[in-house]
Amino acid sequence: MLQLHRAKTAIFMLLLFSTFGCKEIIKEILDEHPQENPTTFMIKIENVSEPGTVETDRANGVVPLSPGVYAVYKNPLGAHALFQEGEPADEGTERIAEDGVVTPKAEQLANEPKIAMSGIIQGPSGPILPGEYVMIEVEATPGYYFQIETMFVQSNDWFYSFEGKGLPLFDDKEPMYGDVTEYLALYDAGTEEDTAPGTGPYQVLAQEPGTTDVGPDDSVNKILSAFERHPDFTIPHTASVIKVTVMPQ
Repeated sequence: MLQLHRAKTAIFMLLLFSTFGCKEIIKEILDEHPQENPTTFMIKIENVSEPGTVETDRANGVVPLSPGVYAVYKNPLGAHALFQEGEPADEGTERIAEDGVVTPKAEQLANEPKIAMSGIIQGPSGPILPGEYVMIEVEATPGYYFQIETMFVQSNDWFYSFEGKGLPLFDDKEPMYGDVTEYLALYDAGTEEDTAPGTGPYQVLAQEPGTTDVGPDDSVNKILSAFERHPDFTIPHTASVIKVTVMPQ
């Protein structure tokens, strides 16, 4: 019962930390092709985890998704403003990956000239809990990419993002559409020493409410695939935790 109480309290504190300054931060898309009308996309981000998705008693084994950020940009300059695989995480990515705190990254993206549009991802109560979803509306022309960062909460410092350069919103001039979950990757931010999902004293669901940045530092200190870094851990398949669907309008 104590673990369940702490899990619920930790999720509440995730909401408290992340909703400070959580008005959506959006910049108008760059008008580099005035002859082209931008396409509007509705992007649905769902938490599809269920009890027992992770082998743990914490939160009944579901995987909350933290409040996070999204961005639209032209590759590759914009992609580097979020993170680069194989490089150290910046403060904004670290705060999302460790504690689900979005304000530093949201402010960074809002002031980054390489980012055409950005904003905050949050569920009805802050975190995106099982069975909940978020709808995001963005505009883009061919050549633009979409990216997210949201914490895999049953971890020390893992987050979901689209792999590589981000998700291209167009294939040549045809808008991307449908289920794009297969293009997501689960990254280890490399900022905190890891234990298996749902275990150890330093994961956010095991911490006292309001506690942040308490675990020992990770010796690797660079962003890598969680699956590749920890082949000995039992990690749920991405499609059993999160689903992303793109719907051009």
